[in-house]
Amino acid sequence: MNYFCDVHIQSRKDEEQRIFIVLDKEKFAESELPKLTKEILLANNQYKDFTAKYRPKMILADYTVYSTDTEVYASSQDEVFEELIQSKNVQYIGKSELNIDCAKDKSSGRKKKKKSSPVLTFGIVGGVIVVGVVAFGLGNTFGKLHSNIPAEEVSASNKANEDGMIIPEQNEISADAEQITVSIDRSYSAVPTEDLQIKGEVIDSVAQITLPEFDKTDFFTHVSGYTWGFSTNPDGKKIEYYGGSTYSFAKDTKLYRVLVKYGGGSGTKDDPYLINYFDQLELMSEEKARGYFKQTADIVFPQWSSHTPIDTVNELKSDPQIEYFEYDGNGYAIQNLDNPLFGTVSGAVIKNVNIQNSFISTEKFKDYGFVACEVYNYRYQTENGETYETGETLIQHCSVSHSAIYAEIPQEENATESVQVVTAPVVVPPDLVEYDEDGNIIEKTTSEPVKVAKNGEYAVGAITGLGGQIENCYVTDFGIYASLDDYFLYAGGISGKPANVINSAVYYFSAQGNIFNAGGIAGSCGGSRMYNPTGKELPDFYGGNIQGCLARNIILTTEASAGGIVGECSTNSENAIISNCYANQLDFKTGVYEDERLVKSGYSGGVCGTDGKENNGHKIMNTVSPANLKVIGSKKVSDYDDTVRLAPDYAFYQENILTVLNKNTINPDNPKGIYTGNFVFDSSLFGDDSGSLAFPSEISDLFEKIYVEGNSDE
Repeated sequence: MNYFCDVHIQSRKDEEQRIFIVLDKEKFAESELPKLTKEILLANNQYKDFTAKYRPKMILADYTVYSTDTEVYASSQDEVFEELIQSKNVQYIGKSELNIDCAKDKSSGRKKKKKSSPVLTFGIVGGVIVVGVVAFGLGNTFGKLHSNIPAEEVSASNKANEDGMIIPEQNEISADAEQITVSIDRSYSAVPTEDLQIKGEVIDSVAQITLPEFDKTDFFTHVSGYTWGFSTNPDGKKIEYYGGSTYSFAKDTKLYRVLVKYGGGSGTKDDPYLINYFDQLELMSEEKARGYFKQTADIVFPQWSSHTPIDTVNELKSDPQIEYFEYDGNGYAIQNLDNPLFGTVSGAVIKNVNIQNSFISTEKFKDYGFVACEVYNYRYQTENGETYETGETLIQHCSVSHSAIYAEIPQEENATESVQVVTAPVVVPPDLVEYDEDGNIIEKTTSEPVKVAKNGEYAVGAITGLGGQIENCYVTDFGIYASLDDYFLYAGGISGKPANVINSAVYYFSAQGNIFNAGGIAGSCGGSRMYNPTGKELPDFYGGNIQGCLARNIILTTEASAGGIVGECSTNSENAIISNCYANQLDFKTGVYEDERLVKSGYSGGVCGTDGKENNGHKIMNTVSPANLKVIGSKKVSDYDDTVRLAPDYAFYQENILTVLNKNTINPDNPKGIYTGNFVFDSSLFGDDSGSLAFPSEISDLFEKIYVEGNSDE
């Protein structure tokens, strides 16, 4: 008997190939049916050619195993295998799938080379820059290809019971061996009512016993947003033992099933709520969560799910501890988001959140950011005249990668695919007649075109749309495309309009469409202002600083301004500065075009595109700007001093750049505020074929979490 696999491999960019692999029966145990393993797949030459050609980050391989009496060989042509399957001269054995993380797997023998591949492709069609979404995997395999977790495998010896527990395999214990029994009470279930007993052999006075895992896909037993666990107390309210985990037991123990909110915890600083499943984030949204939260596992949203952004607003009630909010992503990833993680936020700390492979498509005109849409600082006044502030929300050590925000009105699909397109002849009327709302002809008194006011509002960015004290964050392979009737006023790689941005970086960012002002880091560095409890703007302004940041490989198409660091400078706060920053590899197109003809110019700058209408300018210091652009495209109130350097492309790869970026920055209007950059060089983390580039040291650990592309031949 001969065995072979019909394998379909597909990358998350939808490159695919069919491979036939002959399985050697001698490599498997006599009682074991041959199957495809990762080692067999990685050794296949066609698979190697596929990975060398496309350099995928993840590969999904779904395969079917057949047996046949016909002799087949590794050198047999594909037609031989196809003919066998079509003629039914094969016997179906089974099917399964493998998920291959190309960056982590070293079995192929290829040398790892860290590279970043942009999630967007940029082309020019009819003179218009077009963004192609090539890495989101928006087809049927989206969730599988981006999950970074292996396909679920439940051993045949494991048994899913009626009450939603997956019983672990029991190791055989000899009759004379000392053993410990864990009894799990199941009296809450109608059938069966007897205890479930799991035994373990005693070694060194304890038995290692794996507890049953709760099946979260069981509709009748899983409670959305909650977690089942075990307690030794029949009336227990906390999980002492988690399902699917292995524990050491020193004596016979009886456990009782207990249901807790989220993944456990009580929401205090010392005992935060635990988050490990996507529906727990939905419960946070329903409850407008307050308290402390900590993520304990990667979270992958299923393809069929839709996230509701979490609104969490500090109302400064009598107990500040209740009103406090902190979400610690703990370095784990959140993938496949279709909406911002948080909506409206105030008085919060959001840290260590890594959003990957996510895509927002919306028709709504509002502020957008993947971590948070709108971050507000409210001021309250009590009845006795005391004044409280929520304070600016701190967003720290977060990342967004391989993701995009599309604000557009979806195209209506044709009712049928086979539609004949008929082009009517062009008719040019002798006179163009226009009518007012009453049906009267509008008499033209001038040949000048009528100017239509364009509405510009709202801000959009990868981390936040509006507001936030953003520190030590990293964004890569991120795109914004806007084609709504109204224009986004600000778009930025980190934020549309933040309070401040410190020690952060953007690598591969594109913003195109109906956008007025855009920058590699922020659309505007105008800063933030206070709001009263009803949302009314107060006259207090603050922030507007961008320090220790870099932007590289930035493509911006805007009507008003584009800047390597910010689109629009100037602020109503005092002593605002842009310092210790650099931007390079910039591709800007600004202004208003009609039929590819520039009818109104915009402004571009290596650091800042233009000044806005605010009262105070920015001071730009210890910053490096590309030599082919002005530092500030249109300068009115902002300015820069002689610590700013204009540099050619090659100079950005020289370590002397650190003498500028890491220099002490002292604002002459605020001498006590001293800032020093912390840029470092490390070609293995942030470089390419051109050489290394400096980056803020605080974000170096985020690179390995994000760069999953590797395994390329050198």
